[in-house]
Amino acid sequence: MLELTARKNKKLTVTDRQLNILVGCLLGDAYIHPRGQIQIAQSSKQFSYVMWKYEELESLAYGLPTKVDRFDTRYGKTYSQTRFWLRQYFRCWRQIFYPKGQKIIPHELEKYLNELSLAVWYMDDGNYSEGRNVKIAADGFDLESRLKLKDLLLRKFNLNSTLHKSGKLRISSNSLQRFFKLVKPFIHSSMTYKVP
Repeated sequence: MLELTARKNKKLTVTDRQLNILVGCLLGDAYIHPRGQIQIAQSSKQFSYVMWKYEELESLAYGLPTKVDRFDTRYGKTYSQTRFWLRQYFRCWRQIFYPKGQKIIPHELEKYLNELSLAVWYMDDGNYSEGRNVKIAADGFDLESRLKLKDLLLRKFNLNSTLHKSGKLRISSNSLQRFFKLVKPFIHSSMTYKVP
């Protein structure tokens, strides 16, 4: 459990389970605004998964998830997201995760990283090619952070992985069985296509 403060007398309690989920989200697509709010968003196709996150983190949130359409100029397409915001108690996390403006993997992360965090990160940013491999995107991080993630997977979970130039971490074939054993109990029902 962690207690965060904003202003002088406002406090927010974050449970251990919420911390584990948040770490998984931050390894994935979650974003900490400079004012301290955390944005959690998923494609609207993953509505039930984002609602699960909302239910888990509701005591930290501003309001109900909303649908947002975003036009991506790179591809000329409009994408629909469902997102919600956590209250602005996470300014200290912003300083840790974005010390120079780009998201990094801070050493403080390790104590909150567990199997649930790993599963959330995988559900957010991972894919499974049946019978072949698991890849998890880490391209939002710099090279040093990707190497830290690779090391964390080995030290914390005994998972071998390789780092691709694309920024993805590939779980090595000799670690696939162990990987699925770790994450499967936490996979949301809408994400079962990501496990064998």
